[in-house]
Amino acid sequence: MKNVYIINAGGFGRNMVAVAKSDPAHGREWVVRGFLDGRPNLPPVPYLPVVGDPLTYRYQAPDIIVCALGDPAMKRRYSAPLLKQGADFMNLRTNLGLADGASMGIGCVFEQNVTVGADARLGDFVTILSTSILGYDVKVGSYSTIGCFVFIGGGAQIGENVQIHPHSTILPRVKIGDGAIIGAGSVVIGNVPPGITVMGNPAKRFRFK
Repeated sequence: MKNVYIINAGGFGRNMVAVAKSDPAHGREWVVRGFLDGRPNLPPVPYLPVVGDPLTYRYQAPDIIVCALGDPAMKRRYSAPLLKQGADFMNLRTNLGLADGASMGIGCVFEQNVTVGADARLGDFVTILSTSILGYDVKVGSYSTIGCFVFIGGGAQIGENVQIHPHSTILPRVKIGDGAIIGAGSVVIGNVPPGITVMGNPAKRFRFK
C-alpha cells in the first residue's frame, strides 16, 4: 500500500485529509500518513504527524504527494524541489464529475462536488474548491486556483497562476490572462488582461490605494 503525504498542515491541508479518506482508494491502494510543512510553531495535528519540510524532504518511491495549497506562487515553490526528485503527485478527485473528453495534468486537487465539462483541459497543479462548475471546452492553465461556487462558462480560457475567488461567474468564451485575480462575487463579461485584478458586477479593474 502506498503512503500519501499532504503539503500543508494548515486548514486547507487538513480539509483535504477528509476528502482523501472518503476516496474509495483510501485504505485499499494508499493511505494518508502525514503532512509536509516546514513552518515553525504550527499547532499540532493530533491525528497525523508533520514528517518534514517540502523544500528539503527526500522523496521515496512509491510515496504519493498531494499539493494542498491555494496560492499559485506557493504551489510552484513547494512542488518544485519534489518534482526535481521525480515525485509522484496525486490528482485528488473524490466525487469529481468529469465529462467525456476532459483531461488534466498532474497534482490537481478538487474538493467535493466539482463538475468539469466535456473536453475541458486543465493544466498541472490546478486547485478547484467545492461546488464549482466548469463548462465544456474550458481551459485552465497550470497552478491556477478556483474558489467555491464558481461558474465558468463554455469555451472560457483561464491562464496560468490565476486566482478566481468564491461565487464568481466567468461568462462563456471569456479569456483570463496569466496571473489575473478575480475578486469574490465578480461577474466577468469581458476579457481580463494578464496580471490584472478585477472585482464587481460587471467586473472592473481594481487598484489598491
